[in-house]
Amino acid sequence: MSDITRLITEYGYVGLYAMLLLEYLILIVPGETTLTTAGALWRSGADHLQLPWMIVATTLGTFSGAMIAYVIGRTLGRSVILRYGKYVFLTPERLEQSEILFEKYTILTLIVSRYIPVARDIVPYIAGIQKVRLRVFIPIILVMSAVWTTTFLAAGGALAALVGIVIRNWRTDLIPAIAIAAILIVAYVYFHRKMSHSMKNLSRQKKEDKDVQPTDKPGM
Repeated sequence: MSDITRLITEYGYVGLYAMLLLEYLILIVPGETTLTTAGALWRSGADHLQLPWMIVATTLGTFSGAMIAYVIGRTLGRSVILRYGKYVFLTPERLEQSEILFEKYTILTLIVSRYIPVARDIVPYIAGIQKVRLRVFIPIILVMSAVWTTTFLAAGGALAALVGIVIRNWRTDLIPAIAIAAILIVAYVYFHRKMSHSMKNLSRQKKEDKDVQPTDKPGM
């Protein structure tokens, strides 16, 4: 958290852009944490950060990263991704699971995966490998990048505002603030787990359907 704060403080919008882009190349870069931290810094007035420009920088960052991943998947292909994907935690199991799901639910996967860590970073590679049309890929990824980044920037700002209220009126607002924060955290965790579970079930079902081979009718 302190490193993210320092990078945002020192490099501003450029730092935000770079961190969101690198999430697709180095999966250990925490996108949600970066965005909520940035939102909190904006709310506190640090470095004169302005929300509209933060949305632009982070949206372009995650969109650029997704496009780079798409190009890599499309030009290098599945075999190269399998060979070198382990260095960015793109394991064969994750790749296969994502491919099975993506094959049947292309648009839905592009939309929903924005809110699922790791899947968000793998899906653009799959889209490139399967040569999804750019006229489909670009609009969905651009819109969902804006929605996703705005969601977490706003969440960070709301949490910072809540903390400020508690500090000023801690005797009366502490318990309600804790309750609200707990509800938000539980809701996010539930939503994340529900979406991940649903996608895994869809992937498993698709794989089972794929593995079932039609049997020949016995001769008369």
